[in-house]
Amino acid sequence: MATMQDVAKRANVAVSTVSYALSGARPVARATAERIRQAMEELDYEPNAMARGLARRRSYTLAMSFPEFDTAMGETVFGIVRGAQRAAAELGYHLAVWPVSRDRGGAELATIVRQGKADGVLLVEVAVADPRVSHLQEAEIPFVLVGRTEDSSAYAYVDIDFEEAIDSAVRRLHALGHERIAFVGRPQTQVATGYGPAVRSRTIYRASMESLGLAPATVSCDASPVAGRQLARSLWTQTNRPTALVVLNDMATLGLLAGFHEMGLDVPGDISVVGAVSSRPLSAMTYPPLTTSHGPGEEMGAYAAQALVALLDGQIAPTDCQRLVRCALVAGETIGPVPAP
Repeated sequence: MATMQDVAKRANVAVSTVSYALSGARPVARATAERIRQAMEELDYEPNAMARGLARRRSYTLAMSFPEFDTAMGETVFGIVRGAQRAAAELGYHLAVWPVSRDRGGAELATIVRQGKADGVLLVEVAVADPRVSHLQEAEIPFVLVGRTEDSSAYAYVDIDFEEAIDSAVRRLHALGHERIAFVGRPQTQVATGYGPAVRSRTIYRASMESLGLAPATVSCDASPVAGRQLARSLWTQTNRPTALVVLNDMATLGLLAGFHEMGLDVPGDISVVGAVSSRPLSAMTYPPLTTSHGPGEEMGAYAAQALVALLDGQIAPTDCQRLVRCALVAGETIGPVPAP
């Protein structure tokens, strides 16, 4: 394994010059820095991360924080973690997942950064009024949101374009003749604690239905197949039952489709189902294959990590990295024309 001394010898410079070039502690002539870079590539030299961190007073670790929401870790969230880890590694950083308490989370994260255990924070599963954000803002800790607060105009964030995803699902069903379109959302506990997707999606659904002159009907459901099965029977036995569902709850979706099948119903012949902001793997797991919109978790995680490192390096301001990503349609077999009376 090549050492710093080997690099210095190959580049014909002092070892201290190689150290300065790596740490940025002192200026190094451009031509000299280029010789050092070429020597490193030729020798396949990997700088010691700890030494590099001490020189620049960095840990080269990004903290990813999840709150204590009653959430089931779906494929989109796993994708966010994978994307952030990959992008962080490409930039020479480690990613550490730090679960924190909801109310004291911001203070805990600020302490982690001040103690030198991490350089900045990626906040995942954001509430519309998220106490972590105000704590980090007051402590002047660099952070990026994967999600949005009620007003995120001053923060760096990346989030799914829920407005487009929910509205397009409603309008796609309406174009097929459906008027009794119900929305199956996250558990009521998530709505009560202000979990962003749970709150925002309901608001968008209602606005979409009202813009079409239709009556909205929202239902909360626990994030489990068992709850979805129970809900399927409850929905079907209503007097004015829906002919189509927009579902923002992956685990409940599995139970809903199974429940309709157990009752001898045909999807989409008897009722249409759209999974909003879901995943390709879920579509492949259901029968029939679920029509859904795919949340690009890996893309979001990678963008968040890249933005945070850019903030740490002083290359951008928080308002320079604000991005909404659209969901890609996964064409399944669970939507069709409104059934005949």
